[in-house]
Amino acid sequence: MSLEIHVVRASNLQNLENFGKSDPYVTVDFQGEKKKTEVKSGTLDPEWDETLKWELGSKAPRADGCIDITVKDYERIGRNKVLGKATIALRNLIHATPGTPIDYELGLLDAQDSPTVGTLTMKVSYTPPPGAAGAASGGPTVGAMAARSAAVTSELADGIAAPAEGTQAAAGAGAVMPQMPQQRHRDRLSNVKTKFQVRVRVVEGRRLMGGNMNPVCRVSLDGDAKQTRVHRGTSSPWFDEIFFYQLEKLPSELLEDFLEFQVCNSSGIRSTTIIGAFKCEVGMVYDQPEHAVVNRWLVLANPDEPTPTVQGYLKVSVAVLGPGDVCPDLTASRTDQDDVEANLLWSAGVHLQPATFTLTVYCAQNLPRMDAGTMQTLKEVLGIGKASKELVDPYLLASYAGREVQTKIMYTNENPEFRQDLHMGFLFPSMCNVIRVTLKDWDRVGEDDTIGTAVIPVSAISAPGEDGFLPTFGPAWVNVYGARREWELLEGDKSESMNVGVEEGCAYRGRVLLALHTHVGSYPPAPSTAIDNDAFNAVRRYRGTRRFMLMCQLAGAWLLEEAGRPLEIEVSIGNFGNKLENTMLPSPSSTHPANPVFDGCKYYFLPWGDALPLVTVHCDWEDVTHRLHSVNHVTAIASALKKDLQQVELVLRSKHQTPEGRKEVTDILQDTLTKLIDACRAPLPAVDPVRHVETSLDRHLRDRRRLELDRIAMSCQDLDTSEHQSVLEELQAVLTLLEDLAVEPQNSIPDVFLWLMSGTRRLAYVRIPAHAVLHSHDLAAQGELAGKFNTYTLCYPDKDESFVGGVVRASVWLGQEADIRSWWDSRPDVQLTVYAESYENQVIAVPGSGKWGTSGLLLTRPAFSDADGRLSLPREAFPEPEGWKFQGDWFVDPDPSVKYEADAGRQLFTEEVYEQQMRVPGGTWLPAPNTWTDARGDPASKRDEIACPDGWKWRDLWAYDLQRAVDGEGWEYTVESGLVGWSPQEKIYHVTRRRRWIRERFLVHKVEKHQEAGQVEGWEYAPLFRLQFHALERKVDMVRRRRWRRRLVPAQPGGAPPTPRLVVKAGDGDDAITQLTCPRMYVVSAERHVFQLRAHVYQARDLPAGDKTGLSDPYAVVSFCAGTQQTEKQKATLCPTWDQTLIFDDVQLAGPVLTTRTQAPQVVVEVFDWDARGAPEFLGRVFCSPTMVELGEAYQALPLEWYPLSRGKDKQGELLASFELLPKDAAEELPILPPTRGDLYMVPFGVRPLLQKTRVEVLCWGVRNMATFELQSVTRPSIEFECGGERVTSPIMANLRVNPNFDKPHLVFDVELPKEDLYMPPLTLRVVDHRAFGSKPVVATAVVSDLHQYTVEPKSARKKRKGKRVPSHLRESLPSTTLPLLDTKAAKEKADSAHSRPSLSHEQAAREPGTVDTDIDWWAKYYASSGQSNRSGAYLSKGYEKMEVLSGALEDEVRYSGFRDLVDTVKLFRGRGDQAQFAGEFKGTFRVYPLNQEEGEDQPQLLSGFPSPDPQEVIARVYVVLGTDLAPKDAGGSSDPYVTVKFGKTKRSSKDDFRPNTLNPVFGHVFEVGGTLPLHKDLLVQVWDRDLASSDDLIGETTIDLENRFLTRHRATCGLPRQYHVSGSNAWRDAETPFEVLAGVVKLRNLEAPVWHAQPPAIAVAGNNYALTEFESPDASLPSTVGPPKERLALYILHKHFALVPEHVESRALMHPARPGVPQGQLRLWVDLFPASAQPLPPPVDITPRRPRKYKLRVVVYNVFDAPLQETSLVGREKMSDVYVKGWLQGTKNVQKTDIHYRCMDGEANFNWRFVYELDMMEAEQMMVVEHKEHPWSLHTTQERRPPQLTLQLWDNDLILRDDYLSEMTLDLCRMPKPAKRVGAVGPEQVPQMQGDGDANSVAITLLDDHSTAVNLFEAKRLYGFFPFVRVSEGITEIAGKIEMELEVLTEEESKTRPAGMGRDEPNMNPKLPEPNRPATSFLWITSPWKSFRHVVWKNYKWYCITLVVLALMFLFLFLLLYSLPGATIDYLIGVD
Repeated sequence: MSLEIHVVRASNLQNLENFGKSDPYVTVDFQGEKKKTEVKSGTLDPEWDETLKWELGSKAPRADGCIDITVKDYERIGRNKVLGKATIALRNLIHATPGTPIDYELGLLDAQDSPTVGTLTMKVSYTPPPGAAGAASGGPTVGAMAARSAAVTSELADGIAAPAEGTQAAAGAGAVMPQMPQQRHRDRLSNVKTKFQVRVRVVEGRRLMGGNMNPVCRVSLDGDAKQTRVHRGTSSPWFDEIFFYQLEKLPSELLEDFLEFQVCNSSGIRSTTIIGAFKCEVGMVYDQPEHAVVNRWLVLANPDEPTPTVQGYLKVSVAVLGPGDVCPDLTASRTDQDDVEANLLWSAGVHLQPATFTLTVYCAQNLPRMDAGTMQTLKEVLGIGKASKELVDPYLLASYAGREVQTKIMYTNENPEFRQDLHMGFLFPSMCNVIRVTLKDWDRVGEDDTIGTAVIPVSAISAPGEDGFLPTFGPAWVNVYGARREWELLEGDKSESMNVGVEEGCAYRGRVLLALHTHVGSYPPAPSTAIDNDAFNAVRRYRGTRRFMLMCQLAGAWLLEEAGRPLEIEVSIGNFGNKLENTMLPSPSSTHPANPVFDGCKYYFLPWGDALPLVTVHCDWEDVTHRLHSVNHVTAIASALKKDLQQVELVLRSKHQTPEGRKEVTDILQDTLTKLIDACRAPLPAVDPVRHVETSLDRHLRDRRRLELDRIAMSCQDLDTSEHQSVLEELQAVLTLLEDLAVEPQNSIPDVFLWLMSGTRRLAYVRIPAHAVLHSHDLAAQGELAGKFNTYTLCYPDKDESFVGGVVRASVWLGQEADIRSWWDSRPDVQLTVYAESYENQVIAVPGSGKWGTSGLLLTRPAFSDADGRLSLPREAFPEPEGWKFQGDWFVDPDPSVKYEADAGRQLFTEEVYEQQMRVPGGTWLPAPNTWTDARGDPASKRDEIACPDGWKWRDLWAYDLQRAVDGEGWEYTVESGLVGWSPQEKIYHVTRRRRWIRERFLVHKVEKHQEAGQVEGWEYAPLFRLQFHALERKVDMVRRRRWRRRLVPAQPGGAPPTPRLVVKAGDGDDAITQLTCPRMYVVSAERHVFQLRAHVYQARDLPAGDKTGLSDPYAVVSFCAGTQQTEKQKATLCPTWDQTLIFDDVQLAGPVLTTRTQAPQVVVEVFDWDARGAPEFLGRVFCSPTMVELGEAYQALPLEWYPLSRGKDKQGELLASFELLPKDAAEELPILPPTRGDLYMVPFGVRPLLQKTRVEVLCWGVRNMATFELQSVTRPSIEFECGGERVTSPIMANLRVNPNFDKPHLVFDVELPKEDLYMPPLTLRVVDHRAFGSKPVVATAVVSDLHQYTVEPKSARKKRKGKRVPSHLRESLPSTTLPLLDTKAAKEKADSAHSRPSLSHEQAAREPGTVDTDIDWWAKYYASSGQSNRSGAYLSKGYEKMEVLSGALEDEVRYSGFRDLVDTVKLFRGRGDQAQFAGEFKGTFRVYPLNQEEGEDQPQLLSGFPSPDPQEVIARVYVVLGTDLAPKDAGGSSDPYVTVKFGKTKRSSKDDFRPNTLNPVFGHVFEVGGTLPLHKDLLVQVWDRDLASSDDLIGETTIDLENRFLTRHRATCGLPRQYHVSGSNAWRDAETPFEVLAGVVKLRNLEAPVWHAQPPAIAVAGNNYALTEFESPDASLPSTVGPPKERLALYILHKHFALVPEHVESRALMHPARPGVPQGQLRLWVDLFPASAQPLPPPVDITPRRPRKYKLRVVVYNVFDAPLQETSLVGREKMSDVYVKGWLQGTKNVQKTDIHYRCMDGEANFNWRFVYELDMMEAEQMMVVEHKEHPWSLHTTQERRPPQLTLQLWDNDLILRDDYLSEMTLDLCRMPKPAKRVGAVGPEQVPQMQGDGDANSVAITLLDDHSTAVNLFEAKRLYGFFPFVRVSEGITEIAGKIEMELEVLTEEESKTRPAGMGRDEPNMNPKLPEPNRPATSFLWITSPWKSFRHVVWKNYKWYCITLVVLALMFLFLFLLLYSLPGATIDYLIGVD
């Protein structure tokens, strides 16, 4: 690929020479590469005829690029002058034929862009790369992107689709006109009722209008409304909930139904209000591909507005599934690809206006190097061209809502001036909340690189509502961040993620000046336009800068892992302070390099000594302090509120149950509200119009903040602090709002970076927002970290957040130079010390000579240089900087860090040295030239010459290390020593080998080191300059250096001196260079105090597992300043109790005591899992602030506190500890040392929790569902319980498969536990399996974190208050003291005869007449209880009770707590941390209570009365009532469901009695299954779809834990009815009578047994008497089936005072294993559970579905009156109709007609016709059952229940054309209007629709509301009278005919005794119908012509007929006369006879 430019000639060039003519030549600049022609001397019309060529590689140029052409006048002296310039756009070249030259005759512009008369002629040809010829037409060119940007790509929910790719409007025309899509797939749907499923997933909401809202989404379809959970305090809720709708309709009806979404604001203060709504037809979704819309945004509008406006956006997925359809993936997503306008759906009434974002891109600054520069260097070497220093080709890419626009490319320009307006069209308002600005680097060969990314949130630059404003921004600088600034050849994935903005950037990579304006009403005509000079110069006032100063005083750096090289800390802001940037003025921005020193345990620290580094950075930034001060003001309010909320949370955790705790919470909330109101009412920081330049966004944000703060203050005044939960929710919402208000989008000052560096390598960093350290004279507006010492955590740029690169304690301050005095005034204790610094470097000239000099091969740096050796800094070349002067002479000052040897801080040290050997391949091994080296191969001392230092002693002899990958002699082999690949196996090609010699030494005592001669001279030695220096010379050292310093003092005392900069000149003559450097600055504090830190580490809980067993061996590592200590290791636990105090003695901290009190260094606590092999595994970390305590009498021990441990962002348990900082140099003495345990200090008694003797009882009931371990089943487990350091182990289970319960489950152990619940330790469970050969692996673990829930009152305390009367309503709340005795048989044997059953048995009651109401069945009770009273008949009116129909599972009811009151279920896990897997369940419970010291350890135990753990046989009766909304399994969208019940080895199924073709089956099945608890604890209920040919399909299943129900004190075995009946459908179904149940319940609760008193009926329970009259009124009418008073009263007491499970029906969700989390329907059922010993069992409840009763409906149509006359007679012009009546029952196909009354001319028609219909009727439900087949090939019929509605229609018969409809009526046979007795009485009162305003449009004559005038035909049996026909005309209902008829309904038996035929057929009786007496005018003209003539013609035209006959006779007579007259006349004349 190439570009060729043939420069032909120029003409009429301007002459800029004073003498002679110009010497022109042409320069062509393309993609940063310039080429020029030869110079033509002395001519204004030069001809070059020269070709310039560019080889472009394989990457095609961009279409928006250009070629810059300049014609210059060559000057031998001075600058060449511009004669003219021109530009050629590449667009035409790219679209032209490849290789075809294009002729150009360019008009030239002068240097001021004014036109000249000169022209330039040239030819340009472009050859694209292979395969790219079509890029112009199909590739993603700028033109195409511009078209996409300008086009409308959204869709309308009412059918408007986006235009196809590539379509666009004409230039300047704006939007593309959308087109209507075709209604796909609808023609394939049948016109019969079809079953559909509509799935709706509500994903998220965004930009909802309003504030302080609690959004909830409601979805409605076909009258079925569902809603999501309420999300509090957010305008962008994440719902992610799915709903299912099962519908059976005609497809045409379904597709016309509306699907409505409403987002409402649900608040506890005000009623629910609608935020916005969206409504669309289901057909719109069905017309989409796959009949679904996936992750689309809905535009919400206010439906009450005349012109709806956008109120927000809602992302949803909807699928409409018919027969055979497959649902697409509706998984919720949250990607930028969804946030495009092509993904919008909005209703037709909602108007989204076209809008345009105009992003003005002015310029960019400080862009980093992006290319290697190899080609540029090669050009310079070869002399081909001039090398470029700016190795970046930037352009800007802006994206929003799926649109992308970009600027032109600025080649080789690190500070480009773009001067362009980028236009992005979108629909306003948009759902997209992010404008992404990306700076890219154009790459000549590969893909363009990303420089950095910035994000502008639209919500931060705009505001909705009446007080809102459109998005606006700037002009302001936008800072761009990304990976490290220094160019890297190979960047990792994390670096790319930082550059593109996925992760937070670790470095400043430039900034760009932008402005944004929003124009509503039109789309942009072009994607980009240029801005003129005036517009560019207008923003100069926004670019004005002020001098700022960044001060950073460093006080310590520790927790470092890098120890091999010197380390330093660099502080930078933007490019200022970056020591690797050579374009900026130098600043003392880094500390001096120091060798890290071991802290004695694990990490390293930097030994800075008494003189602490002071880093200063001078920088120039725009004065945007008015913005950042406002941010700090709001942030301070939010921080204070957050701190108060944390305090409330702490109090709630510790004292939430006590009145004192509640009062304390109320006081804290009141104080919080008071402070919040005062803070919100405080004025915002003022804007100085002289200093600050405001943008429109500044003014809008200030007004918005003021308005919101005032609203917060007003709303907080109305809060009631006694309602803790509601106040906390409101305050949490306020905190979220404050955090939103604290966002400042126009922050032009970059963040501050602290980097840990080693030479030029950047290791770890911390990023600090600039506003957080910004100074302000107003403390409320000052940054929360400004000038304060804080502990900053360093992060690795290429590792995740769980790794820490170190900790730095620093005080960072940012302010204007004028305010620098404030920083010094706040530190009166410090004194500034400044040193000019130079390092003297020497080497050994000849190895082995021992002579040091300044020449030699190893001297790679100047004789005097900086610490890195990059600058030449001879001492004599240092001048005095401005404002400073030298004090004294140069002196040697060694670095304190070199005084520390490698063994510093260690108690045990390992000396190591490597022995090196070499050979030729296959030869003999010989010593290498450097036989003894270190690990890197650098020379080291010989093994035998390494001496043991003073104070140390050798531990053993030298030995080679075999604990590595080496052979038996310790050798490892390689081909080349510089390579990494060492091998333990010797190969013939290996030429190098080495082995590691080690020798350990231990510290005996510390030795004071005396300064040696070398130390006095200050030399530092190292083998090479790049290695670490040390103080003592070794034989292998080849280089040395020493640091020379000279002190600088301010020239004028007082005031703030400027930062000194030294201008150093090095070299002589032409080689002289001038270098800038800054001396090091230090501060020395006049106050240095010594402290002692006592870290009381007590315990941890909920730690992650570090071993595969699911346990850990944890220990804690505590780091503080320069010291680190660790606790002892705890074996195999997740909740270790260390009980250890770590003392950090003699900790020196600089600064006043008050500063240390409020800004003390943080303590870092890390928890590790110790492993016998390998490195310890990190578990969690926490940063804790120590508390400085007062000594002396005021000393109070600091209580322990829970600190959350975390690993990255994941919570990893909690640590219970406290940290006391004690001033050691104070006048008072330190507290006494804590008690010891061996050599370890314990937590002192004043700090550790107050312990008490506590008993822990464990009911170790058993284990369930144990998973296999190491491919073997768990068969003989035991469980170890640990709490507070005490352990108890259960007996070994004999065989898990035989009995999963333990034989002796009751375990007791006493332990010292804290009195306060806050400090209660967890309880750990470990399950151990006992296997063959003594193997005892830990197979599962669990942690019970909250033991407070098991804390109870001991029996001794209960006995003390035994005499006190306890109200009965409180007894239920007392904890259970004993477990129930569940042996029902034994209980029965002890029962008194008075407690026996009533004399009237179930069977007797059923036989005795009058005791059973046969009209009442169980289904009546169910319908009455579920709110369907219309289907319950007279059930409620007869006084029967209801039962509870639960909306969920029984165990999910809050009042029952999952039936875990006596036997809880704890899940067991196995594995490490996040990889832990479910391993089983533990069944049992715990009781924790303090021991009474008076009674000792012989107190009665609470769990002593546990039942027998032996397996128990039980019988379960499963009543399956019905299913709802089952998932379809058949191709027709239906199923044939049946139920299967599995319990133990028993399985029951209703496959033979399945329900065909339904998704809402009514089962009515009772299954009785038996099993053994606990072997078979789970009852599995499955619903299957029966298939004839293939195997049955599982629809869904649900599992019920019967063991918990059997053991719970809520008595979930059999629900208690509200009334006690002895017979009928409500007969008592329990094995025990109510009185027996009451006796068992009170015994379980240790109350007095109940006593029955017959007269008056009363029961005494626990000292309380309950009379029957308290529950039943004496005159109450009770059903006849109720039992005796004794049982009724006992049942009332049970319901009133005990939380027992009532009679119920539960709704259980059906789940499918292949679709976890997605319900497949619901099943309503209940379970009765009986011990197998409870015989005989009562009979089961009959829940057989109601069977319809067969009826016959006889409708006799006698006459019709006032029938509409539809037609006009052709002969007589009379109104008439041929009337007949058609009728049918709705839902059936039996349509019958009467005969036809022809020629009804007066509206009266006579029929005497009988209709006979058969119907199956359920009278109790008033529903008719209709059976039909879905398809002709269906094997089974489908049942449908519908109201019995009779439709009669009046028709006009036509012989040829279609019959005409006249009127109709529809009668509900169960609610019919009363018939009129005569025809004149028929009126509107019989038509409910006509009793109002008469505009109803229904023809159904039903009485839905007023039942007083309704007649039930099934009760009346027969009705006779007159009824109206009605019709709707123009929306008005009117009577159109009256019918006289008789309706009679008969049972099937009655119809046989009283037969009747259809019509007038035989048997024509009951009643007998004669032929109708119709008038003679009633006939069919085609069959009765004579009647037609007589009654039609003669009747109407008789005189016309007579006249016609007379005239015909006369005409005939005349005709005959005329005919015969001539002949007669001739005959007469001639005389013929």
